[in-house]
Amino acid sequence: MSLMPRLRNALLLSALAIGLPADAAQPEGPISVTADSGRFEQDAGTGVYQGNVELIQGQRKLFADEMRLFTRNGELVRVEASGQPVRMEEGEGLNAHANNLVYDINGRTLVLTGDAYIQHQGNTFEGARVEYSLDSKRVDASSEGDQRVRLVIPAENQSPGSNNPQNSNQADDSDSAEAEPTSP
Repeated sequence: MSLMPRLRNALLLSALAIGLPADAAQPEGPISVTADSGRFEQDAGTGVYQGNVELIQGQRKLFADEMRLFTRNGELVRVEASGQPVRMEEGEGLNAHANNLVYDINGRTLVLTGDAYIQHQGNTFEGARVEYSLDSKRVDASSEGDQRVRLVIPAENQSPGSNNPQNSNQADDSDSAEAEPTSP
């Protein structure tokens, strides 16, 4: 068997060996990791995957140029990803991207740095660094240089992404909050 099929099989086996605790806060099911190349060291509990990396578990999907996985006792506990950009999706409710993402599985927190953007349940958060708790919905955002933090909460009677005609006179004001954030 050549090196590429063996590496692909090793990646698949290591991805299937990683499991998450089955509780209501965690997606259930196997974790699938695909990449152009990768290395998983079971004894150390670490994996490094490079090139078009995709991690999928249930409705949770992560896409990156490089991804590091950290396990403890066979369970995935931390994901560190970098890319241009790293993207994370979880069903229709969560969409995030940044240059770097750290996901603490047990703490259910995301830390995004470098043009960080999170949209969760209709609310949008942006900044140079955004830390987000998936359980408490707490957001800590910080700015860097000219990049300020921004929060957009859609009006209850307005669907996300629709324009409010009452705010049309503010369209030229660069400091005003917009209904739809600009996304790279």
